[in-house]
Amino acid sequence: MTEPNVTPRSPWQPDADITTHAGSPLTIDADFFTSPPVAIGEVISAATTLPKSTQPMPDATRWAIIGGGGVGLAIIFQLLFSNPLVALSIGGLGAATAWFFTRFHYNCSYVGTKGLVKYSLAGSRSAMPKENILLFADAHSLYTSTTRNYYNGIYTGTSYSYRWSKNSGSQHAITGTHRGENNAPKEHDQWHFANVAESAWTSHLLQTLDDQLAEHGYIEFPLTVGLQAVRVGQGFLEFVTKKDGPQRVRREDMRDILLGSGTFQFKHQDARWWSGKGKFSFDYGNIPNARIFLICLKELTDIYWD
Repeated sequence: MTEPNVTPRSPWQPDADITTHAGSPLTIDADFFTSPPVAIGEVISAATTLPKSTQPMPDATRWAIIGGGGVGLAIIFQLLFSNPLVALSIGGLGAATAWFFTRFHYNCSYVGTKGLVKYSLAGSRSAMPKENILLFADAHSLYTSTTRNYYNGIYTGTSYSYRWSKNSGSQHAITGTHRGENNAPKEHDQWHFANVAESAWTSHLLQTLDDQLAEHGYIEFPLTVGLQAVRVGQGFLEFVTKKDGPQRVRREDMRDILLGSGTFQFKHQDARWWSGKGKFSFDYGNIPNARIFLICLKELTDIYWD
C-alpha cells in the first residue's frame, strides 16, 4: 500500500526572548509542530504540550491496553460483586480511560501583537493540525469572568471565561477551570494563554483610545445587562440608561466607589439609601474590554484599586 504524500512541516524555532504563556523559559524538548501565521504579528509568547521525544503509540499496543484494561476490570468486578451490569459498566469505563490516556493529541499555541492561534495535532505527527485563530482586527469586544467555586466552604476550583465578540457576529472563546484559588494555575493551564491574549488585545485597543477621546470626549463601554453603557471622560463618568439617557457624574461628586465580588458600584454624593437615583452598578463580566475600562478609570478620573 502506498503511503500518502505528506509534505513535512518545519517545526518553529523560537527566538531566545520568547517565553511560555506563563512567562517561563521554553525547554529544549518543546516541539512547536506548526509555525505561527504571519497574520498574528510579532510573537509574544508560545506554548506546546508535545515533547520532541514523543511518538504515537503503535496501534496494536494501544488496542491491547484498551481491550486488556477493559476486560480485566470487568472480570475483577464480576468476581467481586457477581453483577454483570456493574462489571460491564466498569469495564467500559476502564476502556474509555485507557483510550483517552493512550491517544496522540497535542496542542501548540501562540499569542502575537495582532492576534492569537491554537493548533491541535491528533493521530500522528504527519496529520494536518487543526487551526483555531483570532485576528484582533476581526473582533470588537472581549468579555471576561472568573469565579471561585466552593462547596460547604471547601474550594473546588476556579472557572474562567474569555470571549471575544467578532465583527461577524460569532465568538472566539477560551474557557476552562483550574485549582489555583488565590494563586496562578499550573504552567500548562490554558488560563495563561487567555491571560497573555487579553494583555495583547488590550495593547491593541489602547492605540485607538486617543482618537475616540478626541472625537467624542469620552470612551464608551456598552453593557449587556442593566445600563446601556458607561462612558469615561476626563474627570467624569456618564451612565447611559434606557429611561433617562446619559447621566453625567463628576469624580468629585461621587461618594462611594466600590469593586467587590465582581461588581462595580458608583454612588453620587446626594444618593439616598431608600432611592435608586444616583446609584449605578454593573458586573465586571458584563462590561467589554474590562482592562481598558480600568485603565481609563485610572488615567481619566483617578479611580483605581490597588
